[in-house]
Amino acid sequence: MKRFFLTAIILLVLVAGFFFTIRKLDNSVADMQGFYSSDYPQNAPLLLPSLFIDGERFYIKMAVTSGDTALAFGDSGGGISMMPAPVADKFKLDSKVHLGLLRGLMPFRYICFSDIVSDPHMPPPYPLRSFVIRRLFSRITVPTLFVPPMDDEVKFIMKSMPFDIFLGQNFFMGKAWTIDYENQQVWVNTRIATSEIGKPGVQHIGFKKNKNKENVNGHASFFIEVDGEIIEVLFDTGATIVLSEKGKKLLKTNRKTISGSFIAASVFDKWQQKHPDWKCYPKSDMNSDIIEVPKISIGGNEVGPVLFAKRNDEVWSQGMIQTMDTVVKGAIGGSALKYLKVMIDYNTDLIKFEK
Repeated sequence: MKRFFLTAIILLVLVAGFFFTIRKLDNSVADMQGFYSSDYPQNAPLLLPSLFIDGERFYIKMAVTSGDTALAFGDSGGGISMMPAPVADKFKLDSKVHLGLLRGLMPFRYICFSDIVSDPHMPPPYPLRSFVIRRLFSRITVPTLFVPPMDDEVKFIMKSMPFDIFLGQNFFMGKAWTIDYENQQVWVNTRIATSEIGKPGVQHIGFKKNKNKENVNGHASFFIEVDGEIIEVLFDTGATIVLSEKGKKLLKTNRKTISGSFIAASVFDKWQQKHPDWKCYPKSDMNSDIIEVPKISIGGNEVGPVLFAKRNDEVWSQGMIQTMDTVVKGAIGGSALKYLKVMIDYNTDLIKFEK
């Protein structure tokens, strides 16, 4: 019996030592310089093959190693980039899925981006400092996609917005993009020089940064103007409203989803009280209300009408603040961006809007 307890104590000490060593290594990554050195060529502007949904949301079409084409949904306001397990099976990539450890003990399935897409011109996702994957003590430094279990949340996302690959915030990081909604084009390597600061349509964007002033996350904050009020928001290309049956009737559409933008409940209620003439669609985004704002200003460009779905204030003050530099009051997606040509540079922290 004594031997059993002694063995158990030794095992617990070893596990605890391993766990705390990994935690220490992971914590050091937060401020590590040279965290990721990409060999992706960011030279001349490159037009990526894409498919726009009603001119408001977009897929990037990626040729995969199996010879098929994957539809990769672009969501700058989303979480980590991923490929669900059934898609990996469909593209005969299941043998390329690896098992690693996240935060020391959590099993984490992933697939290397180079095992999916062989085209060197296709931009890879940027590894996130908060999602360090390890094999024992060795950190995985190459770009990867998370392969999540098919839980209810992933099933709901895929049912609402079908995709083969989900391109979240880390896909956009470290690069410069142009999303031309009018011409339905997506370009990469379209830099915005710091000399553009002060010119029409150009804004600084905010990111959560470490002590070395490096971007830790890819959720960009900027501002819009509505009814004379400046409102800080998230740049969210994938913002999606999932229509209820009531919503379909009120908005006179058979579509399951439409592009959207989101706004904090406190702002929504203020708009509704101040402007009773603005159209409202109760319980149209599942159980949430939608309001139609006749016009808003983005980078000095007046656009509208714009649909905003209501979200609790805590979504921004307690949720999104974890990955953002400031507490925003909403997110701007395709229901507003569809009127514009948007350039965003994650290296110079600038965004430019043209109408």
